[in-house]
Amino acid sequence: MSVLTSPRGKVEVVHCRRTESQDIYCIKNLIRKFTQKLFGRLNIIYLLEKANLAVTLCNDKEAIMAQATFVDYPNWNVSNQDNWVSVFRELDSEIPCTPLNTLFLHLFVAVDEYSVGCCREIIRTVFKAVPELHFIFLIVPSYMSLGSTLITVFEQVGNIPSLTYDEDFAVHICHRHNHYPQLHIRNARVEDHDDLMPIFMRYDTLLKETYGEYFLAELIEAQDEENHAVVCEVEGVAVGFMSVCSRVNMQLLHECFDLGPFHGLCIPHPDDVLQPPEELSIKGSQDAELGTSNHSSPEIVEEPREPVSPEAMEGIQGRITEEATAEELLSVVHSGNTSEMEDIENLTQQSTMGDTDGCVSCLRLASISMPKETSDFRPIYKGASAAFCIQLFCIEEKYEARSLDFMNFVFSLFPDKNFCIISLPHLTPEFALIQNFVKIVPFNNCTLEQDLYVFHRAGLLKSCPVLTHHWTRGCWLASFRSVSRAQELEGCIARHKSGGIAEETGR
Repeated sequence: MSVLTSPRGKVEVVHCRRTESQDIYCIKNLIRKFTQKLFGRLNIIYLLEKANLAVTLCNDKEAIMAQATFVDYPNWNVSNQDNWVSVFRELDSEIPCTPLNTLFLHLFVAVDEYSVGCCREIIRTVFKAVPELHFIFLIVPSYMSLGSTLITVFEQVGNIPSLTYDEDFAVHICHRHNHYPQLHIRNARVEDHDDLMPIFMRYDTLLKETYGEYFLAELIEAQDEENHAVVCEVEGVAVGFMSVCSRVNMQLLHECFDLGPFHGLCIPHPDDVLQPPEELSIKGSQDAELGTSNHSSPEIVEEPREPVSPEAMEGIQGRITEEATAEELLSVVHSGNTSEMEDIENLTQQSTMGDTDGCVSCLRLASISMPKETSDFRPIYKGASAAFCIQLFCIEEKYEARSLDFMNFVFSLFPDKNFCIISLPHLTPEFALIQNFVKIVPFNNCTLEQDLYVFHRAGLLKSCPVLTHHWTRGCWLASFRSVSRAQELEGCIARHKSGGIAEETGR
């Protein structure tokens, strides 16, 4: 919730939400002639279907105050949708825009009286909702001014021609750092204690009651190669804290959680046992087949046997009746299930009334035992631990959306670790940082009353090189398109050359 004040002193309490199809009618009513000159004549329904993000600003009565639509390619056809990066890099090489950190404003409408406040609120909300976003571009005809609203958040970069129209278009940009900047991360100092303690006390007083009033200062002083404490700060004031440690009880985690997809959070080792031994696999398959045959086949195959005399038959019937009675009593003692008792009585009656073949079949059925359950195979990892854990984390609520800013810094403290883990009680509400982690599936015999979450170092990558294949006269050629640094491109080319060029004929 935010409060907007108009130039005449009127106050409105507003909040942002995603645009819905039912908003289209109100959006059309907010479009003015000036809006059409800036953004062109638009099909609102089509635009919302193609939008990457559409935000609506409403007041406390759910009346629409403003709306903005963002797409990942430029409007006014100033470049191809899949090849706009080179055009904007030529315009200003100092702006590191990529398809992953850039959006384009294709429409903005607002109630005239609150337009400036609505524009700033939407822009701040968009940067808050998309942590990877750093730039928002606005493209309008070069002869048009932005007006009194958009000029407050956008600044002009230059002009570019259009592929369709015989006129130039002005490119304006909005930077993240002016509205919802990244947090500055650094090592914690004892002097940060007074700034951080109010944040901790706001959420929980258990730590203070357990470890004393100065537990945070002691934790910061105890830093070493295995334990680190870092803070995020805004204008020189610490607004968040994270304590990390490289000592992790890997044996306990292997016993309680299925870490196979992450190679047990360990470095690969030649002695790792990742597959069950052949003998165990064969035995397990045989047991499974036996269990399947016993449960799925309602009939029992009988071997040829000699005729049974009437005297022997009476003795067999008597023994079967005694065994069934004893089995009935045993089942009642252990389970207390009356339905099982009735089934056994029916079985006894049927066996005593049957002929010789029926008696022998019932005797064999009583002698069959259920196969014992075999424990599932657990991989054995011999390599060193590749994970560190978050021991303590807290951040002020207004900066919670930037929690991921911690991760780059803490991974730099452990260059040999690829995983960051955190464990939380089962009923802990989900917060912004944990949304970037992967929840691990526990085993059935897990004894820990906590959930385990994992984050891989690769989750911090902001770009990815793309390899395009071309077949020409039987030779394999590679052309690389990269939205990353030139060093990554050179590394890919070097690895490709070291592997040689694959030749193939007859194509």
